[in-house]
Amino acid sequence: MLPLSGTLWACAAKVGPALTAVVAAVAAPLVAPVIARDFPDPSILAVGKTYYAYSTSSVYGTTRRHVPVFQSTSASGPGAGKWADAGDALPQLPAWVAKDRTGASSVWAPAVVSRGPGSYLLYFTAQDAKLNVHCIGVATSSSPKGPFTPDGTTPLICRPQYRDSIDPMPFTDADGTRYLLYTSQNNGTTIWLQRLTPDGITPVGQRRALLTSDRPEEAQVVEAPTLVRRGGKYILFYSGNRYNSGRYFINYASASSLAGPFVKHPGTLLDGNTLNKKYANPGGQEVVLGGTHDYLVFHADIGRFQRGMFAAGLVWGKDGLPKVQLNGQSTPPSVQR
Repeated sequence: MLPLSGTLWACAAKVGPALTAVVAAVAAPLVAPVIARDFPDPSILAVGKTYYAYSTSSVYGTTRRHVPVFQSTSASGPGAGKWADAGDALPQLPAWVAKDRTGASSVWAPAVVSRGPGSYLLYFTAQDAKLNVHCIGVATSSSPKGPFTPDGTTPLICRPQYRDSIDPMPFTDADGTRYLLYTSQNNGTTIWLQRLTPDGITPVGQRRALLTSDRPEEAQVVEAPTLVRRGGKYILFYSGNRYNSGRYFINYASASSLAGPFVKHPGTLLDGNTLNKKYANPGGQEVVLGGTHDYLVFHADIGRFQRGMFAAGLVWGKDGLPKVQLNGQSTPPSVQR
């Protein structure tokens, strides 16, 4: 994964009680969505100097898009390059996806990864029409904007005995092995790691549990996994609690190997207090690494029952663990309602 265009925030200030300030507090941090419309569960892909953002299904005008996609040119200063609407990355759904009474379908938490020049995979969540649970599908395209073509007539991952399988996120280890992280429910929730074939479209072997919802503040929910390998450590970012509870938050767990155990960071990495209580329920995050700066991209409530896309800077301590910087004088590319 590569960097989101924009400059690193120049100032930061008060942070939540569980977060350590990374620069001197000089003023209340400027916090604003970089995509200020409904754009839940954002995922970012960088291809050359163009950045693509994907979200859960949302309505545009009178049309429901399965996987909305926006794009932005690379930029190095404030005001350069805004997020532009690029359509629906997944206009056609596979036959296994359920439809509602109006004939429409919804897709949740998409994530796109490159398999090399001119080859891209889109992982997504949708409801299986026969099993009546959420399952994970995969689609392929020669362009990061799509259109993506669904692969196969059945889901990639579907485990009805564990109810819903949601929030797929690809991860490629240092040796090139491909994995898919996802969440399932059964007396709480578990984040799983599933190895894939080199082409990224077939599970291999048994899945492995990485994290469970074992803290009271999580309210039996850990979801939206994102795995990063940095400095010999594996950092697993996740969201906790229900997405609309007012107590949704982002945290991480770390391990010295992919086999674990993953140990949760105490408290939270980012929550509504971090955002000056202006935007509630931050979560559904992805980490964007590389280049000059690293970013934490996430959604939060922006009113009108919408969740906009936000971006915060990530810095890393000497211990190899992350801290958040909120935007100050400069911001990433943005689009307004």
